[in-house]
Amino acid sequence: MAGIKSREFAEKPIRTLGEVILLLESQPLKNIVKIDFTPQDPTRLISYRGYYEDLSISYGAEIGTMTVENLLSLCKNAIGQTYTGYKGGDFTMHNKTLMWVAPYGDTGRMLTDIKSDGDVTIIYAEED
Repeated sequence: MAGIKSREFAEKPIRTLGEVILLLESQPLKNIVKIDFTPQDPTRLISYRGYYEDLSISYGAEIGTMTVENLLSLCKNAIGQTYTGYKGGDFTMHNKTLMWVAPYGDTGRMLTDIKSDGDVTIIYAEED
């Protein structure tokens, strides 16, 4: 299954955890992070509902605003960490883990880019 999935996503613009870390490191650390398609703020990293071995940046109103510094810390700490899948199972994350944007329990969009616009850093995502 992993080989089939790797081939399927090889031609898509989805970013890996390692790439997201590099993108975040190039952003001003104090910038507020926003998501391009929702007014809700990023909240935490979770196992992605669509592929449990992948990570998702969840969003909602639980914690208020998140800075680049906070999200970068979450992403760096995710490497080597084990997350529980939506319906169970343990999945250890690594640099090549694919990244999505979706709230808990939902499938979502591929994380494709991260760019600054003044004092805001925007996470860009596209439908799969």
